[in-house]
Amino acid sequence: SITAVCQLFANNYYRSLFHVLPPCASPPPPTTTNTNIIITEQSHSDLCHRRVQVLINSIAPADIAAFSSATSSVVAASACASGPGSPSCFHRGNTTDIMAPAALERLTQCGQGHVFQYWDELSDEEKRTLEQQVAELESSSKGGFASLKPTLEDALKKHEEARTGEIEGPPAAWLAKADGSDLVAEARWEGLGLDLIAAGKCAACVLAGGMGTRLGSSFPKGMLGDPETTNEPFLPSNKSLFQVYSERIRTLQRRAKEKAGLDKEPVIMFLVMTGEPTHAAIVEFFQARQFFGLQPEQVIFFPQGVMPCFGLDGKVLMESKGRIAVSPDGNAGIYAALRRQGVLGKLEFSGVQWVQVFSVDNVLIRVADPVWFGYCEETQADVVVKSVPKRDWSEAVGVVTLRGGKPGVIEYSEIGEERAKETTASGELRYNAANICLQAYSLDFLSGPAQDYPTIWHVAKKDIPTVDGKTPGIKLEGFIFDVFEVARNFRLLQVDRSSEFSAIKNASDSGKPDTPQTALISLSRLHRKWLRAAGAPIPEDDGEQGLEAVCEISPLLTYRGEGLTEVAKTVDPAANPILLQ
Repeated sequence: SITAVCQLFANNYYRSLFHVLPPCASPPPPTTTNTNIIITEQSHSDLCHRRVQVLINSIAPADIAAFSSATSSVVAASACASGPGSPSCFHRGNTTDIMAPAALERLTQCGQGHVFQYWDELSDEEKRTLEQQVAELESSSKGGFASLKPTLEDALKKHEEARTGEIEGPPAAWLAKADGSDLVAEARWEGLGLDLIAAGKCAACVLAGGMGTRLGSSFPKGMLGDPETTNEPFLPSNKSLFQVYSERIRTLQRRAKEKAGLDKEPVIMFLVMTGEPTHAAIVEFFQARQFFGLQPEQVIFFPQGVMPCFGLDGKVLMESKGRIAVSPDGNAGIYAALRRQGVLGKLEFSGVQWVQVFSVDNVLIRVADPVWFGYCEETQADVVVKSVPKRDWSEAVGVVTLRGGKPGVIEYSEIGEERAKETTASGELRYNAANICLQAYSLDFLSGPAQDYPTIWHVAKKDIPTVDGKTPGIKLEGFIFDVFEVARNFRLLQVDRSSEFSAIKNASDSGKPDTPQTALISLSRLHRKWLRAAGAPIPEDDGEQGLEAVCEISPLLTYRGEGLTEVAKTVDPAANPILLQ
């Protein structure tokens, strides 16, 4: 049945979506009449048709509309041996979906039958929602629900064990610098990167699925600074992080057009990874603001996956009587989500070869950095990670290392004080390459090794809201950097922290570092530096954080400080804030 539906679509983009669906074991050959699929065996109709329906539901409405004539004819004539009117079936249009009995048996066999314990108390809509959630969770993991408890047990075992393996600092052969110490190399990489952008070979992806909980708000972090959405003041321009990132892309497209002498601007694909609770809000935010000047078709929204939350006994927890408690599957979820949502196929069709991935909460991020793209192209690396030197040995940040002969990241909690203090013969910290969640990949790597790599699940023990109140439980998440170990050509690009990294993790009044206020200070200092270099009569910073004038330059005026000579002449050095739109 899956093969038949795939033939109906006859399109590589949709065909790629089938990779997430486990094959049906020894299915009977389907009998087809025109485009109607007739499934003749009960055991396979239960399993196969449900997976086909999940696939159809996973395709965006705008995309599926083009294939409505094909999908509308997909039916399961014998979806229930007892007939469509039996209690084990329900009808949606002209499709027949299998309800609790089939799923209940499978879940009971693997110790998760309690998911349906409130079945008789649910409305028809709640039943449909629960059955669909079960189907999606089964289809998104190899082995379905039967694999969940072994996965949890394996993660717990690894969590309790000390990780082993010889650890070394990153080899010199990995490292290049784009921190201002070699302007000739940077200019070469930037030119090459702009050529790649002009040829339509570049994409940027923001990891934007998280809520701003630690900022004391309930909105997605990328909306920070938008006065219509948030109460947290940020930039003088009232631009959100999403707007700043989008405008940086627009500037690069303009620069690439000018360099290549093109008639129209090239397109940098902008991928926005959302989460289950943030997807609709983020899509609506972009739509209501006309995608901040980007073309709607160049912005691709895709949700990361989820994992069930577990009780300490290994059973999945119920958020309500008709819904399993789930949590995001971590930033490693990007790899499966890119495939599951068909994004890899779209990128390949568009001719993209390189993808830069960054966290949503870094106000200084050089989105779609041409220097970075150029270095990727020159080295033909699978993965290139940007890093900055640690402030000192005690900075609570993971570091890029060589573990057991393979590239990886050691978390701050793993490395230990003695090892963190080790230095090289030149006096530098041996483990000094701070991981700041900036990674670039070849599309070949994302489509191949990253898809074959089994997720390493990490344990987070938390109190989880359930139908029975808050319950001690376990969340599993994957880390984006675990896959680095299968990169055959791995590189590090060291950059200047003051120019490229200022995270936003906590509320400004929290008394903690990495707040919107500290990010604004970092941005202001960088922009004042640019203006001084362009000739503006702005005094040197005195070193006292926050005492200098707030300064913001629109990303539409400059990307990294270039082209500001004329603008600098208009700057009033006594103004506060200095805002150049």
